[in-house]
Amino acid sequence: MSTAPSLLIDLAGVARLARVQRPVVSTWRARFAATQDPFPNAVTDEIGRPCFNADEVAEWLVRTEHGNNPDAREDAAAAATPAGFSFTDASAVAELEALIAIYAQTDSLSELTHAQLNDAAAEFDPSDRMFHREIAAHVGRGAPWLAYAARLVDAAYSPSAALALVARRHAASNRAIGSAGKLVAEVTALVVDATLALTGNDTTVVLDADDAALSLAIANKLSDEVSTVLPSDVEARRVRRQLLVEGYWVGDGADPATRSVVVARVPSSRGEDVAAILQAVDEVSLSLRPADAAVVIGPARALVDPLTPADELVRADILRSGQVRGIARLTTGLVDSAVRESLAIWVFGEPADEVQPAQRATAVADLSDAQLTPATRADLVSDLRAAMGGRRDLRAHHFRFARFVTTSSLQASSGSLVASAKRGARPPSAKVKALPALLDMAGAAVRSDLTPFEVAPERHDAPPAASVSELVAAGHLRRVQGTRLDPDLLGEKGLVVVTAADLDEPTSIGRTRVDQLTFATQHPSAQLTRPGDVVFRTSPTAAAWVDTDGSKVVAYPARVLRITLADSGGLVPELIAADIAVQAGGPGAWQRWMLRRVAPSAIAPLRRALSESADVRAALMDRVARLDHYIDTLTTAVAAGTVTLTESDATASALK
Repeated sequence: MSTAPSLLIDLAGVARLARVQRPVVSTWRARFAATQDPFPNAVTDEIGRPCFNADEVAEWLVRTEHGNNPDAREDAAAAATPAGFSFTDASAVAELEALIAIYAQTDSLSELTHAQLNDAAAEFDPSDRMFHREIAAHVGRGAPWLAYAARLVDAAYSPSAALALVARRHAASNRAIGSAGKLVAEVTALVVDATLALTGNDTTVVLDADDAALSLAIANKLSDEVSTVLPSDVEARRVRRQLLVEGYWVGDGADPATRSVVVARVPSSRGEDVAAILQAVDEVSLSLRPADAAVVIGPARALVDPLTPADELVRADILRSGQVRGIARLTTGLVDSAVRESLAIWVFGEPADEVQPAQRATAVADLSDAQLTPATRADLVSDLRAAMGGRRDLRAHHFRFARFVTTSSLQASSGSLVASAKRGARPPSAKVKALPALLDMAGAAVRSDLTPFEVAPERHDAPPAASVSELVAAGHLRRVQGTRLDPDLLGEKGLVVVTAADLDEPTSIGRTRVDQLTFATQHPSAQLTRPGDVVFRTSPTAAAWVDTDGSKVVAYPARVLRITLADSGGLVPELIAADIAVQAGGPGAWQRWMLRRVAPSAIAPLRRALSESADVRAALMDRVARLDHYIDTLTTAVAAGTVTLTESDATASALK
């Protein structure tokens, strides 16, 4: 009678163990099926999935010298799963983590009896703050994973690395956790840097109670003079286990006599909506004493983006406290399980005494299209740290990303909190004053190709840049969906079709067409473009093109932004297309794009000037293309020996 293997491994696990690609494993199985040393036979786990005996696979890899891991026997536990265990089961994962944590204290886990294991848990965790109840539950199961936990620690080389490995595999099996998933290293480093910037020697850092990796990263960077605690009203068992294994002992609640810096990650668990996220941030705000500070990291959809009226009121109440000193919107891809979601960071602190409540300002920054490189993180943290100071600090600091808006205007905002900090906002006043001189210099540089346009030196008021969502809400702009076309309908005759791919090379527009009668029959409600429509896309990158003629079909996922002619709000199609080209892409990003505007009286002359300049540029590009063709043909002919270049006497003398 055969016994079930103690460790199971699937094809993906075999590939990890052998350090090869998964298709290579399938090739091995087929190639060695009829040899004298075949690949181990498949078995089934408790739910019927095909797996393999991990120890047999490791032996086969070492014996046949296949793969790239000579230590496959020792590493088998790191890629395998014990029978009856699932990394999707949070309770089972907690028990395994508890076994690893107590292993770090005893170093002889596999030698303990069930009673001794329970006694050890009671000894090391008498208050049951870390692992006592998990160990008791595991003993109640019959302690089936003791040997696996010991092997896992050996395979990972340390209890700390073993806990990190368990966390990674648990997260990989639970992608539905969404916004509460693991932070990538860059944003973790940003939170660490911001925390350190707010921390002095006589400070207590209140670590996040749910994100063990983030709390450990902060603890690793703090000096010995800084104490760390966890909130007293939560268990934070996973965080406590991780810190214990790393040698950090944490207290409960901050010392009332010392200043605190609170670190909070929202949401803390799967399924929390915007209201729950804002409630958690509000609780952080209410917990702060006058000298305290806080760093909050969470989804931009709750912290900076437009909200429903009810949620707006909650966020406005938090801002009304005057404690929010800095707000920054970050890029996407910073959460492993929610790669399309943008994050935002809030920094709380005591307002400077000399600033009256009505005059308080908050630093806002938009890094939607910026990668969190070390230099970017350092400059952003420097901006946010300077925002904690008084007027003298603000005047002395050169801000790279942030700009200041009055806190009262943030409270009243119904749109994005960082809209005024987006690309496309009005340039600094110093650059504005220099623009007339810069325009003269630019005009002189192109005088041989284009007669510079006449401009008047008088200044005028221009409306500020605004987001697409704000312009749509105000009625200045309208979004028109593209049409989902059947590829079989496309041909070379009929209405011109503009696709998302065409926006990379607008000269290709016109090559793809659709029969007008067929299109009207199958899509009777579809709209053709109008002159001045801006065709745009959001992925893989933001791109746009102005249709000056109209009467074209826009194929989804490309879409149209249409200016309301009766109330344009100062929008110019060519400016919209130029602004879109430098914005961040991604689903839903178009609503946050910032668009520049001009005075209504300047729209017509500006469009004429841009049209004439575009015509001159097109003619110049045509000349460049003809010159390139001539050079290519000339060099080909000379290299082929079909023509011979001769030099005139004047040319030869000039070369001498």
